[in-house]
Amino acid sequence: MSAAMAMLHRHWSVVLVDVILLLALYLVPSVSHLTAIPLYMFEPMRIALLVALLFTNRTNTYFIAVTIPLASVVLTGHPEPLKAVLMAIEFSVLVAAYGLLARRLRIPVVAALAAAILVSKVIYYAMKSVALDAGWLSGSLISTPLQTQLVLALGTAALFGLVEYARKRKEQVH
Repeated sequence: MSAAMAMLHRHWSVVLVDVILLLALYLVPSVSHLTAIPLYMFEPMRIALLVALLFTNRTNTYFIAVTIPLASVVLTGHPEPLKAVLMAIEFSVLVAAYGLLARRLRIPVVAALAAAILVSKVIYYAMKSVALDAGWLSGSLISTPLQTQLVLALGTAALFGLVEYARKRKEQVH
């Protein structure tokens, strides 16, 4: 028991971020229903993933990437299970691509994140196309307009970059 408590104490900030993210995501359907605003179009799962990427460690970010879509299926029934698996793969690709671009290749944060989002979306839509063609999924390939997705991807990357810039400046001051 004391080993578990020591580990929790060491990782309390990661656990706190995860709990806040999950609670916020659980509330999205209710808030969306109450306000009649289609909040899913703002990609709350991707935003949660990016918050995890910014404020926790890589292992936890992969955990969030895989569990958020799958937990959504269990708790809300949306998206359908196969689509949730595709989203988990998409989010994992985003984390891996960002790590490669920003950390290994030293590409600026905004460009690395924008590219990682776009690469992960291309892979997601390729997998979804295969699933649709095979009859494993029904519906359309693209449900949120591409222009909206592009604006959200670039806006999210810019916001993420600003937060990362502010964090690094703060670290340099201290």
